[in-house]
Amino acid sequence: MGAPISSVKPAIGSWDWLAQTNGNLSAAERASLVPGLMKTFGQFVVDRLRLALRAAPRHSLSVDDLWPAPPDTQLCRHALEEARELQSLPVLNHGYRTWVFGSALAKIDGAQVDPELLHAASLLHDVGLEHIEPNVCFTKKSGESARAAAERSRLDRDKALQMMTGIGSHITPGLRYESSPLGFYIQAGAMADLAGLRAWELPKDMRSRTGQSYPRQDVHLVLSRCWHAEAKAVPKGRAHFADRWGAFSHLIRLVPAVR
Repeated sequence: MGAPISSVKPAIGSWDWLAQTNGNLSAAERASLVPGLMKTFGQFVVDRLRLALRAAPRHSLSVDDLWPAPPDTQLCRHALEEARELQSLPVLNHGYRTWVFGSALAKIDGAQVDPELLHAASLLHDVGLEHIEPNVCFTKKSGESARAAAERSRLDRDKALQMMTGIGSHITPGLRYESSPLGFYIQAGAMADLAGLRAWELPKDMRSRTGQSYPRQDVHLVLSRCWHAEAKAVPKGRAHFADRWGAFSHLIRLVPAVR
């Protein structure tokens, strides 16, 4: 007899889940994401208020303490080549800001995240949004770009899967650190940049320096259009879920940029 087939379903956003489903949610999976989406919306309201009131961070770390150094590795060089080839400049710069903010928030939290994987994955996490396929979640395309960079770099298989799962899971509402530390901080960095979540925890001069180093240009318009197109192309995907119940494409188009 063969080995028994496991009844345990892969976690939403994991590479195994993307391979099996192309990122299409079941009805039960959609329902499971509702509490995470509600929590994110509540955090958005509170954190935008903190930004408006210029609330002081609860730590004493400076921009020099928090600013990350780009890892000088083959993986990061190949990831950058993929990112430059497949993305517009506004989306590439969003990837850089995601890396800076995600790295800083991980340091503020005292969390352990592989700096090489975070840098490479942040640059590639939105590649698929500019190469949308019907009924296939854009994070799968992004993960495939990460896999290409990993293969060119001869990256360890487990690390490659960590990177692909981090990218695949970063748009999951309510994502927990335990599920994917990498995905958690890609999400944290991206949401700080696009919506202002946790941005008040970053020193103001760090936010300013990040915008000067990696200009925003019209990224809010570019990503809003891309997200809306993804939601239409993948009606059972997480982008559609976030757009229908959280108006995400409108949110990133209308909310003032983090300064």
